Amino acid sequence: MDTGSKTKATHPMVELVGLCKSYGPHDVLKGIDLTVNKGEVVCIIGPSGSGKSTLLRCINHLEHPEKGIVRIDGQTVYRDEVHGKYRDHSQKQIAAVRAHVGMVFQHFNLFPHQTVIQNVMEAQIHVLRRSKQEAQEVAKKMLATVGMSEKADFYPAELSGGQQQRVAIARALAMDPKVMLFDEATSALDPELVGEVLQVMRKLAEEGMTMILVTHEMQFARQVGTHIVFVDGGVIVEEGPPAELFGRPKRDRTRAFLQNISHEAQSHPVEVA
Repeated sequence: MDTGSKTKATHPMVELVGLCKSYGPHDVLKGIDLTVNKGEVVCIIGPSGSGKSTLLRCINHLEHPEKGIVRIDGQTVYRDEVHGKYRDHSQKQIAAVRAHVGMVFQHFNLFPHQTVIQNVMEAQIHVLRRSKQEAQEVAKKMLATVGMSEKADFYPAELSGGQQQRVAIARALAMDPKVMLFDEATSALDPELVGEVLQVMRKLAEEGMTMILVTHEMQFARQVGTHIVFVDGGVIVEEGPPAELFGRPKRDRTRAFLQNISHEAQSHPVEVA
């Protein structure tokens, strides 16, 4: 697992420049600029429908933006801008950059007919072309990282939601990503299972993994995030360190959002320490 370090590289690990995405007449992203340095944990917060998940999906090319540049570790993902015009990359070029990005979704998407360890081995064999033996060794290490070694021979249906999500994280880590994207990774879980997944994410952060999270877990964002980004209406309204954005927000819209969610956060605390 390439967790990197918290030392800043000469270029950002992830860089978004003027990112725009529309669905028909509806503009979902309206010129997003964002820089994520190596080892940072960037938490994206905001109301439902604000464009947070679309932003993540554009980074990983699950959505194709109409305008803008996405760079991963200095390499553009989709296209280059040449003399003011965009030139799309080939699918082979896109796949080569995407291979360095791990993504964990709300729903686990494990293969039900495969055991836990087979699920973690699958993409290694077919995408990275690792041998079965090498893929198995990597899978064992990643399952140990997420505390799932004892469940290696179980099937997904035999696991809790939290356990399935930890397997999904192990599967992403097995691909040696430079950056991990988490799209509401705990939102589909029962409340009592949220903490075990957040513990794994906290461990990755402490080991220096570059992470971008869309999350409603404000306590986790306060404690683990290095940079908070508040998105609303397809734009970044405000961003900054956790203490600043949560403690001294500058924008009225940010203050209103935090006030609206504060009661719920106090009523349902999640222990991640």
